[in-house]
Amino acid sequence: MSGFLAGAGALALIAVLFVVLPLVRTRATRPPAAIAALVAALALIGFSVLTYSWLGSPGAIRLAAANARTAAGSIAQLARHVERDPHDLEGWLQLAAAYGQTGQYALALRAYQQADTLARGQSATALTGIGESLLLLQGLQGPQTAQAAADFERALALDPKSAKGLFYSALLAEQAGRLELARTRFAAMLNITPGPPPNVRAALEKQISTIDAQLHPAIDASTAIRLHVSLAPQLAAHVPSNASLFVFVRAADGGAPLAVRRSAVTLPQDLVLSADDAMIAQRAVRPGQKVTVVARISASGSPLPQRGDLYGQIEYVAGKTGPRSLEIDKLNP
Repeated sequence: MSGFLAGAGALALIAVLFVVLPLVRTRATRPPAAIAALVAALALIGFSVLTYSWLGSPGAIRLAAANARTAAGSIAQLARHVERDPHDLEGWLQLAAAYGQTGQYALALRAYQQADTLARGQSATALTGIGESLLLLQGLQGPQTAQAAADFERALALDPKSAKGLFYSALLAEQAGRLELARTRFAAMLNITPGPPPNVRAALEKQISTIDAQLHPAIDASTAIRLHVSLAPQLAAHVPSNASLFVFVRAADGGAPLAVRRSAVTLPQDLVLSADDAMIAQRAVRPGQKVTVVARISASGSPLPQRGDLYGQIEYVAGKTGPRSLEIDKLNP
């Protein structure tokens, strides 16, 4: 059964890749509520797999998701069951999943945490449930995103083929600009047994190709801006965990950036931006254009300037200046 569930989990989660990932990659900030709703949509699809698990488990209390009253009654039965037998790991997992299916994510989180305690940290299902519940409660950029990411990593250490662990960790990695890790995780989903059906495989392969294009973009030499980005040593202690690095190319007359690149804060690093990195096709870097290049470390993950961000900037002539150093040496008050 576990193999079937893994494959079904991959199918359910991949079904929304084409909706989710373009939104995650967008360079504009999205309201937390919208992000949370997006993740909730993912989870609701995934819960159909969990329902199959309950229906197929020997002695499990059946939960009919289509009938809210039946669902509430089943939750009450599960709650009474774990009250009578608080050491029943499977009972806590079923209760947590039932809470999650009915949108009670805070209660689902508590139940998954209880299951994790009983399992002494050795249940991949409990760990992925904790991580998923945290994301559903707070969104992809909530204060406990790092904790959710850590839970997915612990789950994958126990079960490297966990569909939820692979999917959510890939999603978070791509959101944080860790494209190589995101690619690895999406590629691992191709190897879940049984293998994904053709349409799911095609979706995964397309997503991997999209990431490959970001990792190895074509360079327009006539508009190339070649940078060696570094951080001033005196500011090293000010870099928050899970921060993102944004590099913007701006025209002298202001307006929207001509080009943007987001990546993980691994400094120093070499970057090349060009007209291919334009946010708007009609507003891209022109050959020989004088521009200002700004590198900014964002604690919030937002492309908009925030208090406490670290930044640096230089002037550049696109396609002509050649390689330049850009040191992040200022603190936004």
